[in-house]
Amino acid sequence: MYNLAISLGIALAAYLVGALVAGWLAGFLPAILALGTAYFLLARRTGRQLEALMKEAGDAFQAGNLDKGRKLLEGGFALAPWQFLVAQQIHAQLGAIDYLQRNWSGAREHLGKSWSRNWMSQAMLACLDQREGRSADALARLEKTVGPGGSDPTFWAVYGWVALEAGDRDRAVAALAQGVKKNQGSQALKDFDEAVRNKKRIKPDKQFAPFAPGWYQFFPEHMDRAQVMKAQGIKAPGYTYPAPRGFRRG
Repeated sequence: MYNLAISLGIALAAYLVGALVAGWLAGFLPAILALGTAYFLLARRTGRQLEALMKEAGDAFQAGNLDKGRKLLEGGFALAPWQFLVAQQIHAQLGAIDYLQRNWSGAREHLGKSWSRNWMSQAMLACLDQREGRSADALARLEKTVGPGGSDPTFWAVYGWVALEAGDRDRAVAALAQGVKKNQGSQALKDFDEAVRNKKRIKPDKQFAPFAPGWYQFFPEHMDRAQVMKAQGIKAPGYTYPAPRGFRRG
């Protein structure tokens, strides 16, 4: 990546200067300082460029201009050679947009190129697995995502619901119990856990409303007409999404 390569070049120059002035051993300290400082500043510059691009794309989505938003995001790939994980972030965004537009093949292509530690992207991929009838793959993917997703109640709600849809109530009970333990402050997750343990009928449009708007990133079909009309954009930390095409009641 260019930022790292430039930083290494600056560090090498600092080492040579230090070595010429005070000997080969003395050159290491200025080299290390130069490497850290240069990389920090260059990475921050790229980060700000990406942040500005994401904001502009988000404004386009909010205004209903999906084509412009997508082109702006795709233009961000020009920053990918400069900094690690830039491409993965953009693929995650594009995949989430395709997912909410129910372009499943496009969503899978982009989400599959996102960072493996991005739990939202991995959960969307698990939901795609489930939609395609690969329940075992969906549950295995969610289990691998427990680390990065475990601090978010919505992750556990998705895990529990996918397990229920797969016909594995025991897995759902176990996942939700683990989620409640990690998220003691989430009443919505506790209520879902109780409903599953007591074998109550789950009505998605009511049971998962407390997890909104995050829930609808994974299950846009659980929106009713009023929610679709209202949701011109669904926001979560680091994401801006357009509303899905059409709807059906869950």
